[in-house]
Amino acid sequence: MTLIPTRADPGQAPFFCLAILAAVFLLAACGAGEGPSVSLKRAQLFALGYGPAENQLDLFQIDSGQAPLKTSLTMREGIFYIANGAAAKVVRYSSFGDPLSMIYNIDTNPQPIVLSREAGGLGRNALPYPFRAVGEIAVDSNQTVYVEDRLPTERRVQDKDSGAILDHIVLRFDKDGKFLDYLGQEGIGGTPFPYIIGLYTQASDDCIVVSMTQTAWFVHWFDRNAVLISSLRLPRADLPIPENGQGLIGSIDKIIPDLSGRSLLLKVDYYRETKDAASKTTTGVEFASSWIFRMDLKDGKYIDRWQIHAIEKTAKSPEGQNMKYSRVPALIGAAGRSFFFIYADDDGKTYISTFDRTSRDTVRYSIDISPDELFYTSFYLSPEGVLCALLGTRYEARVVWWRFDRIIAASSGLVK
Repeated sequence: MTLIPTRADPGQAPFFCLAILAAVFLLAACGAGEGPSVSLKRAQLFALGYGPAENQLDLFQIDSGQAPLKTSLTMREGIFYIANGAAAKVVRYSSFGDPLSMIYNIDTNPQPIVLSREAGGLGRNALPYPFRAVGEIAVDSNQTVYVEDRLPTERRVQDKDSGAILDHIVLRFDKDGKFLDYLGQEGIGGTPFPYIIGLYTQASDDCIVVSMTQTAWFVHWFDRNAVLISSLRLPRADLPIPENGQGLIGSIDKIIPDLSGRSLLLKVDYYRETKDAASKTTTGVEFASSWIFRMDLKDGKYIDRWQIHAIEKTAKSPEGQNMKYSRVPALIGAAGRSFFFIYADDDGKTYISTFDRTSRDTVRYSIDISPDELFYTSFYLSPEGVLCALLGTRYEARVVWWRFDRIIAASSGLVK
């Protein structure tokens, strides 16, 4: 991947060399406890104000009575694509924040100025499309843009088995912003999906749609021509159980495609019921363990698994007794041969932990996110290990990244 240089990039090399060396020494040091961490500096690329223009975002829907809509981002070769649900638009930005192109609903956006026909240059345009509820976004190597949207009420379908409302589709636009078609469960023009929670593209340009209902998760995998390769249903009551895990309650944290081929990675968090010693009645649930499973799409069998340790913490109860609890990192994605997790700790800092699937070593990094940047967050991890984020403050949205790719390329390489 070729990344466009940014104003924040020069002079970072010495820091990353030190970070790589520190990470090597820390590989064996981090376990289930908090352990030491490496501070990884971020680069702030650009900021977007709040408003209706093409170089602004409608992030909080202050004047809207409807349910909050997503704002998602993805990045490819240093170009950022932001799907802004409240404004019903998708904008492509350079790494300096310059709008390059836009697809927008004319009913919710004013006439473009920066991307007007007179101001636009080669590849800089603005095309209308009647978006309803823009959500997840992904981009393939041909710059085909995949965008989650919803159908109008009269076109919604109710699933006979689960009773779920099926009204989500995935729109496809070519590199110039021209609408191509939409994907449903069977492929182009197919049955709508239930609520979409993930949208991904692979190096092969396959597209993967992850959706869910109250009873199950669904994964639909399409090739580059939008032909359905496989569809998978994962009932909530039929999740994999680790050894000696009888009685555990499993909850899927995230489902993502594996980088190494046509297989899935499932992070499942397990809990157990707690009981009162005297009455033997159930008093609640407590964390038991976390695992990542790799599933082969050919037969649905689990072919690998890794236990992911939580961060064990201790706090004082109101009675002054020490109470242990677990802080469970959430899966962001996979890059190289590492899994990436994120969590906020009691010290007010945000941490990224990486887990090498081969050595099973964990390294913990602290990343700079201030409390006033947490009004809204959206993260994207590239396959090479560039962690991008859109951070919403009270007055602006900031697009930043952390160059983990330089570390994992030096320390662990790519999955073969």
